[in-house]
Amino acid sequence: MFHTFHRCRTYLTLLASALLILAATPFDALAQKDSPDIPTVSNVVAIQGVRIIQAPGRVIESGTVVFRDGVIEAVGRRVDIPYDASVIDGSDLSVYAGFIDALTNVGVPEPKQQTGAPPSVPDRSNPTFERAGITPEKDVRVLLDPSDKSVGAHRKIGFTTVHTVPYGRMLPGMTAIALLTGDDAASMIYSDATATMFKFQGARGVYPGTPMAIMAKFRQLYKEADRRNHLESMYREDPVGMVRPPYDPVHSAFIPVIEGDQRVFAFTDDALEIHRALNLKEELGIDMVLTGLSAGFDAIDRISETAVPVALTLGVPEKPKWAAKIKKDSLDQILGSYTDDTRTATFRDVEAERRNLEAKQLISRARYLGMPAAYEEAGIAFAFTSYGVKTSEIRSNLREFIEGGLSEDAALAALTTNAADLLGLSASMGTVEEGKIANLIVTAGDLFDKETKIKFVFVDGHKYEIKSPSKSDDKDKDKDEDERRDKDR
Repeated sequence: MFHTFHRCRTYLTLLASALLILAATPFDALAQKDSPDIPTVSNVVAIQGVRIIQAPGRVIESGTVVFRDGVIEAVGRRVDIPYDASVIDGSDLSVYAGFIDALTNVGVPEPKQQTGAPPSVPDRSNPTFERAGITPEKDVRVLLDPSDKSVGAHRKIGFTTVHTVPYGRMLPGMTAIALLTGDDAASMIYSDATATMFKFQGARGVYPGTPMAIMAKFRQLYKEADRRNHLESMYREDPVGMVRPPYDPVHSAFIPVIEGDQRVFAFTDDALEIHRALNLKEELGIDMVLTGLSAGFDAIDRISETAVPVALTLGVPEKPKWAAKIKKDSLDQILGSYTDDTRTATFRDVEAERRNLEAKQLISRARYLGMPAAYEEAGIAFAFTSYGVKTSEIRSNLREFIEGGLSEDAALAALTTNAADLLGLSASMGTVEEGKIANLIVTAGDLFDKETKIKFVFVDGHKYEIKSPSKSDDKDKDKDEDERRDKDR
């Protein structure tokens, strides 16, 4: 009896000491589960009673999404919520698959702009590869920086995955798939080099500086790499009596392209560049993806015939300043009065010609805005690329594409399922389904509505709360100071 009493008294003493310690502990020290340095108790998140857009045209009006350790565990109308889940009330919210950017520089710090004339070279017809903008061996993985402002800015508007490439000219380097989360470059990488990028941007002041020179240089690189590959194969099979072939990083980077193991993502700015890129594809037998296609409405027939994969630009021509000040009915009147036959007979007709030119400018811009709709109508599946486009303009440009005739389902597909298919990611992302990565966008309203707010973005299960922009934020929409990270893993 004495020993039992003694044990009880000891237990009560310890309990009282623990309570005193808790009482003396500051509240902030007990409420740190959302601190970026301390993981939350649970790795499980459930978004309950939410509208689920699993894929374009596949909608669950009210259901639950559960994901654990960054992987979607359950999706449906009747889903059991795990006892250890952190629950988000999805009432009046919608959840979509995270956006995938088919080609971009996001995550790569922008190099400093060179001022003045580029350095001179002994022979402008034969510069170094670096000086000529030919660096296919450059690996984007060593350049990635998760703290670069482009990461937060892109994530803020719904992008969770990017196919990113180094900055550069004709052959900037090798691409990689990166998730827009992580504390270092290694944690961002989803897969390593997936493609080589090519564009019609010549070197400044040296060869190749023109489109025809660029095409000639591309052919030369391809054939030289093919020759070196053949010599290396012979040496590997039987090196006896052979001089060891010298290693060259530029040509070696081309070998996977020659062997069909690596695609070429060709960026084009106009219809002529589209046809030139397709000519190279057909001549050399390259596995090519066309990206950009700024004036791609003039190449729809050929693209349809060749069945080449495409990623259309998210950029649009800038709206004329004068048009922004005119009401819609006045703009309609200007467009209605347009004619190709307007001629200026006297100085009194200058006003009529000016209005005609303004109408022509609007008609030309409308054609660019209607390009994605034209591809949809032609039955050409496409992804979207933000290469060379300001992140702050993407959402408004998407709305203009939809106003230009693009269906919302096609716009969503270009940002999710089509992009995943283009990049070989369909097994892991692009839809809201069991077994896929928890890359999700949670919105208050339909995704493409002007007034819709993005509430959360999940990348690989990590939650990012998107704060509504303030007036000061509007001055620099690319800043990501209005985004707060909440690590829940």
